[in-house]
Amino acid sequence: MREPLTKQEVIDAIERKSSSSRVPLVFHKWWGNGLQEKYGKALGNMASAFPEDILTAWYVDPGDTVTSNSNPSYRWGYLDDYSNAVQHSIGETKELLSDWDDLQALLTDFPNPNEPETFTSVESEIAEMDGRYKLGCWWRLFHERFWSIRGMENMMIDYYENMDGLKELGDKLLQYHKVIVDRYAALGFDGIFTSDDLGHQRGPMMSPGIFKELYLPLYREFCSHVHSKGMHVFLHSCGDNTLLMEYLIDAGIDVLHPVQTGCMDEAETISRYGNDISFLAGVDVQHLLPEGTRAEVREGVQKLIRTMYKPEGGLLLAAGNGILPDTPIENIEEMLYQISIIE
Repeated sequence: MREPLTKQEVIDAIERKSSSSRVPLVFHKWWGNGLQEKYGKALGNMASAFPEDILTAWYVDPGDTVTSNSNPSYRWGYLDDYSNAVQHSIGETKELLSDWDDLQALLTDFPNPNEPETFTSVESEIAEMDGRYKLGCWWRLFHERFWSIRGMENMMIDYYENMDGLKELGDKLLQYHKVIVDRYAALGFDGIFTSDDLGHQRGPMMSPGIFKELYLPLYREFCSHVHSKGMHVFLHSCGDNTLLMEYLIDAGIDVLHPVQTGCMDEAETISRYGNDISFLAGVDVQHLLPEGTRAEVREGVQKLIRTMYKPEGGLLLAAGNGILPDTPIENIEEMLYQISIIE
């Protein structure tokens, strides 16, 4: 079994002060929907030889239309009944705020970030973390939360017709997230992982100008708050974020995941930005893992490492996203082996 890195080795890699030839691993065992059901115990038995260097803990995030605990108000929506609400995204998400005239009602009924017992599982997991690097996690920071509340189409129009509403909602989200950061910090966590899928396949979902006006101030204050607590900021953002990289660096993002294969040029990305930000590089789960041969997986992973590895650090390794259930288990094993043997 691969011996996990120490917390200090992980910190040195993130801060590009590394003297270790090994690369930190986290989210390399990201099982997509249906994968565990397909392979059962064989998947866990195979993957147990490749432990995480960074241990993750997820608090109980609010529900969307229905509470995720016993408190009816612990959800992002504010209406008692969303049964007739418009659905968006992949047809499973309700439009929570269809009319900006109701913004104050939503803000008044916002979930309480100090909700009791939402960190109970996090607290219980700390004892098992063996002094390793601890990463506090949740999904949907600003962009993803905007569209989950407004719906994607509405939000795109809001960029031009109701920027003030988005800014007011963004400030409320910022204050909420700051409290969550504080709760992780009080438990001794070392980093925060969250998400905003800012890119589509060929560029960002918003113009750089929109990002600069709306998102950059929010990101700056969020990252500054995390840093003030002595923690790093990890951001998951799929798609092509090339045009936003300078803003993400300016904001203070420490680690970007996944530098999506086929969307961002890994060699150009590491060349232009590798001195200013670290990367949790994700192995391609869209084509390489499910469609490649074992030999092609081996070469693909080795190429990714050759392209992005720097002796001074700045590289961590993961799966690019949830590993799909049509992925051969031998390809998963090969990927895990290849990212574990760097010396």
